[in-house]
Amino acid sequence: MATDILGVVYDFITQNLTPAPVNVVRGWQNRASLPNASAFVVLTLIAAPRRGTNVHTWADTEGADTGITETVSMLSEYSVQVDFCGLDAAAVMAQASQLVMFSRDAVGVNFFNAQGLSCLYADDPVSLPYSNELDQWVTRYSVTLHLSGWVRGDIQQDSFSDVTLNIENVDVHHPITETGA
Repeated sequence: MATDILGVVYDFITQNLTPAPVNVVRGWQNRASLPNASAFVVLTLIAAPRRGTNVHTWADTEGADTGITETVSMLSEYSVQVDFCGLDAAAVMAQASQLVMFSRDAVGVNFFNAQGLSCLYADDPVSLPYSNELDQWVTRYSVTLHLSGWVRGDIQQDSFSDVTLNIENVDVHHPITETGA
C-alpha cells in the first residue's frame, strides 16, 4: 500500500505549526478554487524521483506448501511544495519558517519516521507573491520539503520444497555404441 505523502505532510503541519493553519488544500490542480479565506496553505507533490537500485528480498509464502514471495523495494525522494498564502506577511513568513525549522529538527525526523518516511531537509522559504481575482497582491512563501520512503511490490515466485535425486553411471547404463560407416 502506498503512503499518502500529502496526507502525512498535512498532519505534520496541522499538528506542529502555531497557529495551526485552518485551510490546507492539495495541489494547484485545474478546476479547483482556492479556499474562501484570506490565509491558506497549498500542498503539492512536485517530484518523486527514484534513488538508487532496487532491493530484492525473498521470504517463504505463509500457509503455502510451495512458493516464495519476492519483494522488490525502490527508494524514492518526495519533494513536496508547501505554499503559505495570506494577507499578513509576518504571519505567513512565520509559518513557513516554522516548517523549515521543525523539519530540520528532531520534531520532523521523529514524526516522519513514525509514518515510515525519512525527513531529509527543507529548502529555505522563497517569496512568490501573486495577485488574486481582485487584482490584489497576496503574500506567498513557498518551502520545498524533501522526504524519502520505500515503495514496495510483491511478486509470487514458484518454488519447491524437496528434491529426489537419482544418480546413475551413464557409461554403464548408456554405453557408447559405434556405428559403422
